[in-house]
Amino acid sequence: MAEARARGSALVTSARRRVIIASNRVPPPPAEGAPWPVGGLVSALLPPLAAVGGLWFGWSGRAGDPDTPPSRTVTSDIDYVTIDLPAQEVADFYEGFCNRTLWPHLHGLAEQATSLHLEYSTYRRANRRFARALVPLLGADDLIWVHDYQLIPLGQELQRLGWRGPLGYFHHVPVPPREHWEAIPNHEALAEAFTAYELIGTQTPRDRDQLRTLLVEEHAGHISTHPVGIDPQRFREFAASYGSNPLAREGDERQILFGVDRLDYTKGIRQRLEAFERLLLRDARWRHEARFVQWAAPSRGNVPEYQAERAAVIEVAERINARFGEPHPVELDLTSHPPDEVAAGLEAADICVVTSLADGMNLVAKEFAAVHSAEHPGVLVLSDTCGAASQLTGALPVR
Repeated sequence: MAEARARGSALVTSARRRVIIASNRVPPPPAEGAPWPVGGLVSALLPPLAAVGGLWFGWSGRAGDPDTPPSRTVTSDIDYVTIDLPAQEVADFYEGFCNRTLWPHLHGLAEQATSLHLEYSTYRRANRRFARALVPLLGADDLIWVHDYQLIPLGQELQRLGWRGPLGYFHHVPVPPREHWEAIPNHEALAEAFTAYELIGTQTPRDRDQLRTLLVEEHAGHISTHPVGIDPQRFREFAASYGSNPLAREGDERQILFGVDRLDYTKGIRQRLEAFERLLLRDARWRHEARFVQWAAPSRGNVPEYQAERAAVIEVAERINARFGEPHPVELDLTSHPPDEVAAGLEAADICVVTSLADGMNLVAKEFAAVHSAEHPGVLVLSDTCGAASQLTGALPVR
């Protein structure tokens, strides 16, 4: 244990190693002089990786010939390397095991899960494919930092191919209680895969403690909490660069409640609209004093559970608008918005509503806080199941 702790310390403190980030998807390289994207894994990892230099490796997002050589884009700070996956692996690994089994179980939503043992073998096969493509790119002194649930076995697969350098892993999503974990097919083998990593990071102390209960005792000491954050000043500058208020409507002075999410059943979009409907029924004055603007970017459109959630969200929004008439209380937008427009929308909103049913962190909550102050106040309604709730204690908590 002491030796392993020492290796974990070396993983953190070494300043001369090249950093290799491995994630399921790789962001497109930003155009020269353009601002970095804002939000999620990219905003958390791109600035520090650019500061030290390194390589970002993962899936291209495309189905293609697996024998095609990796695609490589070299910038002044970062090498971006991606591989294609066979169409059947995309269906079984990404759309199947990752999105229909792991994702709902990790969020404690077993009712949304489709558990197929066959897809676990494809999950491992895809991780072996990632490992085989990554090994030729590595130098002896590199430090590999794996990100999130799609690639939990990657460290183990790299070691099977002879890698003996340092390996770290960061878990961005929630860690569920044992009863939800044990509903995952091959959960014992999945837990064993964590033992390849010398250091494991989680978003919250709760996730750290949950993961420790799932792993073998001799490995549990290497898990620590490192909540993902944002650069508040950079985000404020990003919002200002948009130059207008994307939520403004001519002649409409109602207060704006704003939600901005991927269209995902874990985000609680349908439930928050239903809660707004109950508010309008309970207190008639809000029918003329507030409107709810919900942006829900398309996500995982090939997955049946996401198709069903999209239909349910549309049905709720249309029902509310039909019930209360003009001016419509709900404005539902199911398109993607560029990051600077999202930032400007958060700045313009009076109330930001973040009601995820479960969420590893949720950076939207932190971004809203960044663009509001005593001089420009705003109200954050935040689910206590979001990792951000443990840090943003001034928010209005909801269950």
